[in-house]
Amino acid sequence: MKGPTGQPASRLARDSLIVGAATILSRLLGFARDVLIARLLGAGPVADAFLAALRLPNLVRRVLGEGGLNAPFVPLYLAIKAERGEAAAKRFAGEAASHLGLLLLGFVALAELFAPWVVLGLAGGFADEPQTLALAAFYTRLMLPFVLLTTLAALLAALLNAEGRFTVAALAPALMNAILLGALVFELFRGGPSQDSATLLAACLSLTGLAHLVLILARLRRIGLPRPSLRWSPQMSRLVRTGGATLLAASAAQLVLLVSVQIASTGIGSVAALYYADRVFQLPLGFFGVAMGTVVLSAMAGEQDRAGHDALLGRALALGLALAVPAATALFQLAEPIVSVLFEHGRFGAADRERTAAALAAFAFGLPFALAAKVFGQVYFVRRRPRTPLLAGFAAVLVAAGAGYALLGWRDAAMVGALAASLAFIVQAGLLGFHLLREGLWRPDRATARTVLAILLAAALMAAALDALLRPLLPLLAPGQPGLWRAAALALLCLGGAAVYGLAGWILGAFGPLLLRLRGASARTPRS
Repeated sequence: MKGPTGQPASRLARDSLIVGAATILSRLLGFARDVLIARLLGAGPVADAFLAALRLPNLVRRVLGEGGLNAPFVPLYLAIKAERGEAAAKRFAGEAASHLGLLLLGFVALAELFAPWVVLGLAGGFADEPQTLALAAFYTRLMLPFVLLTTLAALLAALLNAEGRFTVAALAPALMNAILLGALVFELFRGGPSQDSATLLAACLSLTGLAHLVLILARLRRIGLPRPSLRWSPQMSRLVRTGGATLLAASAAQLVLLVSVQIASTGIGSVAALYYADRVFQLPLGFFGVAMGTVVLSAMAGEQDRAGHDALLGRALALGLALAVPAATALFQLAEPIVSVLFEHGRFGAADRERTAAALAAFAFGLPFALAAKVFGQVYFVRRRPRTPLLAGFAAVLVAAGAGYALLGWRDAAMVGALAASLAFIVQAGLLGFHLLREGLWRPDRATARTVLAILLAAALMAAALDALLRPLLPLLAPGQPGLWRAAALALLCLGGAAVYGLAGWILGAFGPLLLRLRGASARTPRS
């Protein structure tokens, strides 16, 4: 069977692996970047200012640069291509890019003028810290060109994804992180005040946006660049009618994390602690969530058979949970060793480790639910029906805000912000799953239910194994031990837990039937 692009059938697992591998490369480079940021800036006022300013570019990159524009753009582009041909679809892409560019120019200009208010929108607690607020506003102004450049690149990357070209679009963020890593290494060797180092990093971030756009344009030249046009066609009206709500719905998880930052900004050093914990949390979520979201959206856009659609959704969910559940288990049980080994160097001390580890453990609860919400939302985005995910996302934001401010003062602000985010992800996934079943958009089969149950049982056995392994290895993980020993002890813990989970999952049947069915489905899933 052939998809809308006329290409032969593709495999969900293969395309997910391509996007996931590229995304995890970007996240690993980003993670190395954050380890160096922690070493260079610590978790004090300068780090709080820099990382609060970084929230806006990170929001744009995660929502748009990692597939957020796929949800409103890809189904409509493919529909136009099927109805009117490739030339019409390319004209629509040119119109969308041109109008988006004008909109972004206006936004960036206003944000440059009102940067302090932008910062307060991201971290309202800085209102009582004028020096930190001024620093954050300065860093924000340096980073704002990134928003323009990378958003345009993200729209053009959505065009590549619509044509079934996933690799370059997924690899582009890795190039961006490599540039920042180079700047960080330079600053570590140069030394100097942390404020000056943060200034250089903020300026380099905008250069990474330019590199992102150039890379996507170079790849698009091979299949034909869309021509810029300010013509307002009926297709643009269709995009605006559904695209804004779809993009907002797809951004719900990032809006939840913005609420978490607002909560964390009430405590000194908590914004930085929440940021470092979120970066560890985003490693598995990036591999599973971005990969499954991007590829499942494209596959569903071409799947016309109802039974095939149900099977695809069930397999995507089970495949994602088979990886996300053990990752969440490990993050919860090993939060303090992970944070200590990765971040406890230079200006990052024991108090910073405790705050960050508490936040990471709180984030772990929400990881499987954040992935489930990502997969469930694709069903509505393919049908250009964003109302339900929009309402579920709005409910999640309200839950994050309500829970966060209700619990504020109970524990450290970073931990409360992360816990509020996890509760929000649970609510979002629950609402989306409930409505999928109620509206008859998904009929899960027994095989999927058995697979998910086997995954949970295997993860429980893994948790017991990690607890047993952790006790004898604790002395080797102590901050005073050589770094190589500590890293080796952490790696041994992770490998031991993974081995127990893999063996238990194989015995319980968590992987075999699922992977076999995915392989069998590869001949029926169209390429988009």
